[in-house]
Amino acid sequence: MLPPAPPGLVPYIAGWSEEKLLARPIIRRPVVPGIAYVDETPYDRDSFGVLWVRYVLRPKRRRGSPEFRNVHPYRQRRAMLNMMCQVCARVPADPHGPHLFLLKDSGGAIREGELTTSPPVCVPCAAISIQLCHALHGGRFVAAWARHVPAWGVVGPLHHPRTLQPIPRCAMEHVKYGSEWAPWVRAARTMVELRGVTPADLDREFAALGRDRLEEEFARVAQLTTVA
Repeated sequence: MLPPAPPGLVPYIAGWSEEKLLARPIIRRPVVPGIAYVDETPYDRDSFGVLWVRYVLRPKRRRGSPEFRNVHPYRQRRAMLNMMCQVCARVPADPHGPHLFLLKDSGGAIREGELTTSPPVCVPCAAISIQLCHALHGGRFVAAWARHVPAWGVVGPLHHPRTLQPIPRCAMEHVKYGSEWAPWVRAARTMVELRGVTPADLDREFAALGRDRLEEEFARVAQLTTVA
């Protein structure tokens, strides 16, 4: 049996009450097709040239209260870029993988080429997540190791190429990098493709660490992520 997960943990990518969307006027991008901000900075676009939503980013002590149903776009993007654990923000020992992905069971195992906006987890945080995350309770999860995790695209609201206004019912569209809609989206999530997929036996992973090591890791994660 797993040691009990420490209560009060807030995942690294979680949203907070004092970190809100910054509404900025959208203009037509000069020179090339697409949308832009009037006061755009290099930080507003990712390495593929896609515009991102602007969100408030605060130090921990000034974030307010956690909002577990929300995901902070910047921290999700950073976790995906660096393959950091979405719970404790640990950087992988081997950046080249494999990386562990833990997803809600939607009717089958994680497939080769599956797309996800859920960043990876380290093994101890997988043990915490299956205990504390309501969406994963009762074994309602699937897990796999992915050897390669290339960026596929983004998820976010689309803007009409003519009016530049948000398109109704297109608030969180999946948009592939390089597609015709990529210049007209404001990204709120990075989406990756899982390649070199191998099903993960979490019971075996937990047993390999052992209860004592898991307890040590739980304490480490609690120190990093627990709300006082």
